[in-house]
Amino acid sequence: MTSRICYIHVGPHKTGTTSIQWFLQENRAELLEHGYFVPESESKRGTHHALAEGLAGLDVGEHREPLVLRSIAAIAETPAQAVIISSEALEGLLRNQQHSEAFFNRVQELNLQPKLILFPRNQPQWINSSYASMVEDFRRSDSFESAALAFAESPDARFSRWIQLAQTHGAELVARPFNMGTLRRGVIPEFVRSIGITCSEFRDRTVRRNEAVGPFTVSVAREVLRSIRNEMSWLQAKRCKVELAKYLDENRLTDSGYCGLSTALARHVEEELRSDNDAFAQQVWGKPWTEVFAADITEEFAPNDLEMRRPDWFTARRLRRAIGKMKALAHDILTDPALAVDAPWNDMAHRSGLVSRE
Repeated sequence: MTSRICYIHVGPHKTGTTSIQWFLQENRAELLEHGYFVPESESKRGTHHALAEGLAGLDVGEHREPLVLRSIAAIAETPAQAVIISSEALEGLLRNQQHSEAFFNRVQELNLQPKLILFPRNQPQWINSSYASMVEDFRRSDSFESAALAFAESPDARFSRWIQLAQTHGAELVARPFNMGTLRRGVIPEFVRSIGITCSEFRDRTVRRNEAVGPFTVSVAREVLRSIRNEMSWLQAKRCKVELAKYLDENRLTDSGYCGLSTALARHVEEELRSDNDAFAQQVWGKPWTEVFAADITEEFAPNDLEMRRPDWFTARRLRRAIGKMKALAHDILTDPALAVDAPWNDMAHRSGLVSRE
């Protein structure tokens, strides 16, 4: 039996994943007409996190298990010759050998030949966007500089690991640079070309981006999380994020455009990763990294993080009030038993692939 293709969009985070997932969900019927099956999503955004976790052998919880089983059955039964799965959660899940083996074995059992779709991004811009997002999600509270320096030394910052992963599991790696040119043209045309079709064939090509939060939001979330001794559950963190957004909106404090980078720090991160970046770029694109990301590596930065640039007295006063209010709300959230369910699906480390299956 001839294997069908499974296009597995792995992100990473902050490389247009929201736009791609929205496009896939809004064009499910049209894609199916072209022979591409997109499984049902667990959210309005079009993500396949639950499906990715289920294929990797994780406990997805009773509330998500029916969707996962339904999606796997639909993949097995569809006559389409291609399946598209999109989940940036795979960035973490496939880091774990046990999870990656389970995932690719399950894909093979479904008679699918995997093709990994990856959007590498110049690391300083990547960590800047990712840091703000993770703080907003109540998932980290360290300083930006500490996070950036640790990231530069981490295997996760090195895209060559995706080449090794693809080779290990007999998958093809399709890499498209997420650079300033991609931002200008839009990530959706790049994505659809990577799966062998053209964007003009679809009616809904609207780009929907998650706008990065600003320095005020980052400061509030970071200080609240620092005041909590134990790590939050997934539900607790999700509720805190919702309550923070609500508070900021009601008080007209919503901001955007966070930057923790200085130009010097950006150049340091790029230098730390230069060797791996060049090796990766030459292997997948036949060009040096500096050519593919020419505009990105010359970008200059001025940090606006309120730990680096002291706020004026009025902003400082509003910041203290916001932190005080959110600490009180966080206390209520942490004492709500419904949000503290002791289950693998509610554990942040487990959902990110940092904990092996029992």
